[in-house]
Amino acid sequence: MDNLSFGDLLSSFKGIALVAIFFGGSIFVHELGHFLAARKRGLKIERFSIGFGPRLFGWTGKDGVDYRVSIIPLGGYVALPQLAEMEGIEGASSEETEKLPKISYADKMIVSVMGAVFNVIFAFALAFILWFTGMPVAEGTSSTVIGYVPEQLVTSSGHLAELGLGNTVPGPAYKAGLRSGDKVLSVDDNAVTNFNQITEAVMLGNRKDSQGNPTATFKVERDGKEIEFVVQPARIELNSKSGDKVRMAGLQPRTEVIIGTPAPNSPAEKAGLKAGDRVLSIDGQPLNNTVEFRELLRKGGAKPRTLLVEREGGISLKVVITPQVNTTVNPVSIIAYGEEKNRHQLIVLAATRDLLTNDPAAVRDQLMVLGISPEDPTLAETLKIGTIIDKVDGRTQIVSVHSLEDLEKAGAGAQRDLTVYWKRANGDAGNLPLRNAQVRRGKPVEHAQIGTFFVTKPEMAYRNPWETCSGIVKSTFTTLGRLFDRGSDIQVKQLASVISITKTYYNLSEDIRRVLWFTVLINLNLAVLNLMPIPVLDGGHMLIATIQRFTKGLLNNKAVIILQYTFMGLLLSLMAYIILHDVRRCSGDSERQLKQQLLERHVYKQQDFGPTKK
Repeated sequence: MDNLSFGDLLSSFKGIALVAIFFGGSIFVHELGHFLAARKRGLKIERFSIGFGPRLFGWTGKDGVDYRVSIIPLGGYVALPQLAEMEGIEGASSEETEKLPKISYADKMIVSVMGAVFNVIFAFALAFILWFTGMPVAEGTSSTVIGYVPEQLVTSSGHLAELGLGNTVPGPAYKAGLRSGDKVLSVDDNAVTNFNQITEAVMLGNRKDSQGNPTATFKVERDGKEIEFVVQPARIELNSKSGDKVRMAGLQPRTEVIIGTPAPNSPAEKAGLKAGDRVLSIDGQPLNNTVEFRELLRKGGAKPRTLLVEREGGISLKVVITPQVNTTVNPVSIIAYGEEKNRHQLIVLAATRDLLTNDPAAVRDQLMVLGISPEDPTLAETLKIGTIIDKVDGRTQIVSVHSLEDLEKAGAGAQRDLTVYWKRANGDAGNLPLRNAQVRRGKPVEHAQIGTFFVTKPEMAYRNPWETCSGIVKSTFTTLGRLFDRGSDIQVKQLASVISITKTYYNLSEDIRRVLWFTVLINLNLAVLNLMPIPVLDGGHMLIATIQRFTKGLLNNKAVIILQYTFMGLLLSLMAYIILHDVRRCSGDSERQLKQQLLERHVYKQQDFGPTKK
């Protein structure tokens, strides 16, 4: 499903509704735990608020409690003046705390912990439902068998990979010796039972070698023997705007290779392949993944290949097929510029004037910026994606360019300073000199095509509530620990704010089971985070109550108030920092989505296998 831009997110009723129901509901469950515990213990309850800050709407119940929704949707609270002095955060109290009866240490501990307890109970209830309904997961992720190990891994600019412009490094797992068919037993001495745990273990890893490079130790089973490999994961850029990078080993799970409907007159049709055929091997080599099959076809080129195929009814047959080698994209031009040791490539595509047309025969009469590889921060805002280049300075005069041929003719192939004249749909325009620029035609990646898509088989995972919840809690504690671990690549800015939560709910909204699973994760995270011993959080209340009980005069009410104000300020600053990076992440997601749309509309092309037989 497409990612939402920040603007789309704000205007998305579905996203906001899901957050209100499930995220707001999770906060409600948490505060309900405090509320019911406080009522059971006989504490004075002033307010029950979803959100912080000024009141938006609400009512006063017959019990005298002010039930309200407040303006800042970053949590909630139950105002309990006997539990802690929180006037600066929750608003002024209608009664003087000194006039209320003192409550016991047990009261403070029970009321403080019950919010997290209710979140855990709610999470277990939802996980129990998922145990019976099943959770849809990607094919192959229920096991730890490797299906494909790429020899090259794209580290950034992945959208340009088909144009041969993605930044790549040798595949870490392939380089270390891992191969298709290996069964992963553990990563960094932690046993794994599904493929998601492998990915997570690498991403949250904190081991490094003597040179400071990240490492991950894999124990695998191959041909009945246990073998250990040390992999050096690559840091993969997930978002160009936020700068998020994570460790990846370059592994894909085992999947079946199932043929879709062959295109007319394609090699697949000519070879007699049919929809539903399962390809077991190619030239005697067993297949474990669709991408592996495509890569083996690409390496072999346009030569006959022998496939072992299993057809419906258990019929096995050998099929000889000759792939057709061609590119899957239209041409692009590249303007390489910069100093010799710091060269960048400005990618320019030919686009139709009417960007809404899908007519492949439409006249291509504009040149549009698709991106810069590698990223160039100095030109990122000026030559952003979608910018039109309509003129360049030729050898003798400024010339208009409406096609890749015009641009290449104006550049004349020689390396020189080149000024490009740009404009955007909003009326902005200008010109920009590119030092030592040279124009050339891009060389797209060629593929060996057989003329069919491949069918995926989603799987259902039936995990008991304990397995689901304990796995999430363990992952949460590991992530929190990695934030303070210098050997890790996990950073505070990568944490999710309400923006990422809203986007995730929106993107999962087509399947209620995925929404329920994410709500399980949210509730367990709320439980763990609220029990951290930080003033203003439940764990902080428990810590302060414990200190006050076992020491005399160390923390009086004035000291507690100072602590509450200080840590609330720090917490709000942290939230603002995380939200800022989430906004940048949204911007990067929006840019990536626009690039994908331009590729699909103007660069990717339908494969033509010649005239259909009559």
